[in-house]
Amino acid sequence: MRLKTHTAIGIALLFGALPAIAQETGANAVQSEAVELDAIDIEDTRAPMPAYRGFIAEDSGLSIIDKESLTGLEDGSGDAMDALRLMPNVNFDVNHSSADRDSLLDLRPADISISGGQTYDNAFRIDGVGVNSVMDVSGDNPQSIFDVAGASAQSIFLDPSLIGSIELRDSNISARYGEFSGGVVDVGIRDPGEAFGFSLRYGYENDEMLDYITDDDADLSLADPPPEFTKWRVHGTVDAPVNDKLRLLFGFGRTVSDVTYPVSASYGDNFRGFQSTSDNYLVKGIYDFSDTLRLTSSLVYSPYESESAAAAGINNLVTSKGGGLTFKTELDGQNGELDWLVRASYVDSDASREAPGVQYNWSSAAPSIDFCSGSSCTTGGIGNLDQTQRDYALEGEASHPLFGGTFDFGGTISYVDAHKGREQDLQLYSRGIYDPDTVCADPTEASCIDGEIAATQYNLYPGFSSDAEILQGAVWAEQANSFGPVDVRAGLRVSGDDYLKNTNVAPRLSAVWNIRDDVQLTAGANRYYTRNLLAYAISEDEPDSYLYRRTGTSEGTDLVFSPDDWSLYRWSILTSYYDAELDTPYSDEATLALTFPAFQNLNGIGRLKAVQRWHRDQILARPTETIEQIDDDGVPYTRRVRYPSNEGKTNYVGLSAEWVGTWKNTSFTLNAAWSETYNNADDEGEYFDEYDPEELLEDFIYYQGQIMPKSQLQDEAYRENFATPFTANAAVRSTWLDEALDTTLWLYWKDEYETIGDTRENITIDGSSYDVYDIVTRDASMRVDLNATYTIPEFSRGRVQLEARVSNLFSNLPHTDVTDRDPYQLGRAVWLGINYVY
Repeated sequence: MRLKTHTAIGIALLFGALPAIAQETGANAVQSEAVELDAIDIEDTRAPMPAYRGFIAEDSGLSIIDKESLTGLEDGSGDAMDALRLMPNVNFDVNHSSADRDSLLDLRPADISISGGQTYDNAFRIDGVGVNSVMDVSGDNPQSIFDVAGASAQSIFLDPSLIGSIELRDSNISARYGEFSGGVVDVGIRDPGEAFGFSLRYGYENDEMLDYITDDDADLSLADPPPEFTKWRVHGTVDAPVNDKLRLLFGFGRTVSDVTYPVSASYGDNFRGFQSTSDNYLVKGIYDFSDTLRLTSSLVYSPYESESAAAAGINNLVTSKGGGLTFKTELDGQNGELDWLVRASYVDSDASREAPGVQYNWSSAAPSIDFCSGSSCTTGGIGNLDQTQRDYALEGEASHPLFGGTFDFGGTISYVDAHKGREQDLQLYSRGIYDPDTVCADPTEASCIDGEIAATQYNLYPGFSSDAEILQGAVWAEQANSFGPVDVRAGLRVSGDDYLKNTNVAPRLSAVWNIRDDVQLTAGANRYYTRNLLAYAISEDEPDSYLYRRTGTSEGTDLVFSPDDWSLYRWSILTSYYDAELDTPYSDEATLALTFPAFQNLNGIGRLKAVQRWHRDQILARPTETIEQIDDDGVPYTRRVRYPSNEGKTNYVGLSAEWVGTWKNTSFTLNAAWSETYNNADDEGEYFDEYDPEELLEDFIYYQGQIMPKSQLQDEAYRENFATPFTANAAVRSTWLDEALDTTLWLYWKDEYETIGDTRENITIDGSSYDVYDIVTRDASMRVDLNATYTIPEFSRGRVQLEARVSNLFSNLPHTDVTDRDPYQLGRAVWLGINYVY
């Protein structure tokens, strides 16, 4: 099903005409009756909630998306973070809505930058429990020998069906929150209902329900066919109150994406399907001991798996993992004027990969090597690689009146155990020439085929096990008092750990001037320290790699190959990331916000906000150096090393204007944001610019007079992709037909800006052709989404709902990255679903 533009315009006009149709129908009905009625006010339906709320002067950086609003905003993909596109001071990767196969396959939440912070500088929480990775999450190449590709900044993630609210804090953040220098995203699991009920939800999308679009520079004669894919989601919940005190919520669900990938011409020039799955299993319980004492516990298990394989090869399936398990139990109560809460939590995340542990590259001249038509054929994979993280935390907080105001205080202690390892050696065999006189001295040797061929080279990547731990703690306190028309909140957070061994003192200060009862000016000055990352500590135990070669021994007409013939040919000394005395990265903030009523006849409230951040002591890698070391046999050798430094810095300034209001059956949310970001990553480099040497042999580009690995340039361009200077949003949500029909119209504008990208040109140097990259201008884009949910009124037992979610309604170019082989961008996409709620 492909919707044409005129059809899409018709749909939009239809929704816009509904109130007029309703009024006209009502008028005709009155004219047909010979009865005169007194004038009365009729309100057909209530106004739905605005897309987000907040606008609280003392918490000027807080915005909240409730469950009802999230349902109206989500695009069907299952990524709850997509709704945060609506927020000022939140930036997404320019390729967030990409049509490339990897993006269509990926079911993990989108990476986001908040107030100029890096994507791994945010604090993600589920029901108050931190779910943040301390590992390197920048790797996205599933074929990398050294790194996994399933890790995410959020170690655990939920489907929107299980979410009760999303709280975003982008500035002026209380001392209660720590371990971030960007922002805080707290995803709340909805509470169990007080009455029995259940829900079941199913949705579907495929490539026939969307339009692939291209820009004017695309040459489709050079392109692969557009991706074929299917996505579906099924989720259910059961609310089960046991008695007046105990309520339970059970949730389950699965999201699946199947995408076809082209296979190399020498392997059949066909297509191969890969699958990603994201599961959610939830149990949450609330027990009310009394009106002043409550126990809340929850268990979430959300495993993620994604398949991939190199296009040139067989038996090479790589399964990348992600997600994991989180458990929390908390007790909150009230004793007199003291409100308190104690929470214990455990998080277990697994970003490992599974793949065949041996790889062979054979000459296709050998008779038994008949599975490809090229000069050589590859079978086997890149081996398993383990990467896990376990977090244990105990937290407490309390609030009590003091000095005519409120005194809040608390603390946390946590332990993080991270592991990366390869249980078995990885061996990649290659070379070798077909010779019918080949004799294998050991008939069990897999790298030799008797009478055909023997491998004469193999790369050895030894097994290893690397562990790193952090024990860390923090205490915080803040006092809130009023002094005439001024409300002041002053806080302090002190944290430390046994890894960097720093004591971090983070003052937080916020003041609100109540100019009038409904006009308030907020000013804040704050410091935020980010969490520790263990990726560079883990890398210290990763071993060097070795290259072995052998030649056969002639015995008459036979050429005999023995396992004893292998000898070391080259020792590849991997770059080490030596530890150093580092300071904890932080950001200083100054913020100003004005909250005021606007268009009061529309119940409107507005907010103007300015946020300035100075991110300092960000960890970068100095240029590679060489040092002399001695091996176990006393032989000197040279090693390349990179030392981490605190030379990284980012400056960010953001200005935004927001307004929300309601009118009859409609709510409005409008905002516009301008920001400017400067960082010195181009000059200093990123710390996590590790790359796979095997991959780089095949993927070099040309950039401003230099031939360099593409991954190195991507590191430089990465932050710029999260720095769109101007965005604007308009979300209009309406209910019709006695609330049977619920619609959300969302307009999202991104202004043009400059970044590093592919110029779509090529240059030949010394006989080799390279893609030319340079500073390019990304044109402005407008995305219009239209979501509609209709509740069938005839069902008396429960509710049956039909839903349609149309993304990029008018098929405007999103200006994502493309290549000659994959020039496609996402146009109009339709997601259809059916829900049952009892």
